[in-house]
Amino acid sequence: MQQQALIFDIKRDCSEDGPGIRSTVFFKGCPLSCVWCQNPEGKEKRIEPWANNAKAEAVGYWISLDDLLYRLLIDKPFYNSSGGGVTLSGGEVTQQMGFAHQLLKALKAEGIHTAIETSGFFNYRRFAELLLPWLDLIYFDLKLIDDVASRQYTGQGNRLILENFSKLVESAQVPVIARVPLIPGITTSEENLSGIADFLAAHGIDAATLLPYNPLWADKAAKLGKTPQYQRTTFMTPQEKDQCVISFQPSHQGKRRVGHAN
Repeated sequence: MQQQALIFDIKRDCSEDGPGIRSTVFFKGCPLSCVWCQNPEGKEKRIEPWANNAKAEAVGYWISLDDLLYRLLIDKPFYNSSGGGVTLSGGEVTQQMGFAHQLLKALKAEGIHTAIETSGFFNYRRFAELLLPWLDLIYFDLKLIDDVASRQYTGQGNRLILENFSKLVESAQVPVIARVPLIPGITTSEENLSGIADFLAAHGIDAATLLPYNPLWADKAAKLGKTPQYQRTTFMTPQEKDQCVISFQPSHQGKRRVGHAN
């Protein structure tokens, strides 16, 4: 099993990545290359320098299981009092499944609620064996329903992602919450949103979370010396978000319950 993990951040006192007060661990490395990636510093599975940084600070560091557990268990009283816990994010945590397995197992031994945020691009057999038994909640991103568009904007087709989502829902072991990042001009078309809604409806799912576009990632990309392919620099307007809610419903009659993340 992997003895160390490559991460790029640990955020304490989080309230957006699951129920209660949480700590979120951001793992480095991702199989996708989304042109709008909110955490561009998490794409590469290697330690990177910030561009033009006089202090020569690095992006990412290796951490042992004992060290990471120590840091996470400091806040165990807050998890217990608020119904919170630990969320594993990225990058893509399933790129370091061996370490994540040991971490999740140790957290469950401490009675801590566990969650992950995933792109869904992983080997399902290994996921079901190494991670699923020690998870309480899965946040699963569904970005693009069209395979060609998925390859164009994320660098990977969506077949594996959709298959993995279907298998997780069918297994019914833990709640799987679908999330749709709203990227103007890419994921926000009526065709894409209604297509995702149809896919969810076929699995008996009547709720999802729409994540409004946040342009602050572009500054991080620039600090890494990377020129973003996607150039939108403004937040979505209320009208744009409202239109996405209207579009996000199955092609047949009936509406879907939708939540927004702030």
